Amino acid sequence: MEQPFTTPGIVAADTTPTSEDLYVSVEELRTQFGFTATEAQIRTAQVLINGYCNRRSLWPETYEETLDLPSDRNQTILAARPVLRLLSAQGRYSYGRRDRRTLNSINYDYVAALAVFGSPPAWMNLDINQVEVLPASGEVFLPTGFFLVNYSQVRLSYLSGFVDMPYRMKLFVALTINEICAKGSADRTSYSVGRVSRTFANPSFIPQDVRSGLQPFCVRALY
Repeated sequence: MEQPFTTPGIVAADTTPTSEDLYVSVEELRTQFGFTATEAQIRTAQVLINGYCNRRSLWPETYEETLDLPSDRNQTILAARPVLRLLSAQGRYSYGRRDRRTLNSINYDYVAALAVFGSPPAWMNLDINQVEVLPASGEVFLPTGFFLVNYSQVRLSYLSGFVDMPYRMKLFVALTINEICAKGSADRTSYSVGRVSRTFANPSFIPQDVRSGLQPFCVRALY
């Protein structure tokens, strides 16, 4: 079944991961990390990780973005990574700032190209076979637009996520569960009973090592 579009930067409707959606199974945690946990604990850690990444899931999801292109660059960066496949691409022209107007190799102005299409600017389909995508970084290199003038905006839909969950992502789930179990139900800054004293400096249930490892997969831009 085709996945619905997910807008990067906007938290989609919360979904509870099923047993098939878990990043790691109870058995894998035990055999690979010597760590005992329940499905409920795995589900809780996974929800925290998804929330930190601002994504509904790290499994393959369909995303759609509308991006402004720099006037002197015909490239952009997608928000959700790694990119598995580009599904469709559209480009259009807009007026922009007068001091940033550019001419093509035959001194043709993109404002003149706009006059052909009228207003508002129309979206034109691009051949995705001519669009180069770097999966790991999400960089997209676009073909030259109409009349050899670069597009002002581009609309891209793409598939992003992990087909096979990486080993380190499974480890991140285990470390997050361990952090939750250590802290209990509250993020205490101090705790003392007799000679026993505990202080939690980390203001999150997600450990620092996990947060650092999740950085490449976090969606930060708002659209």
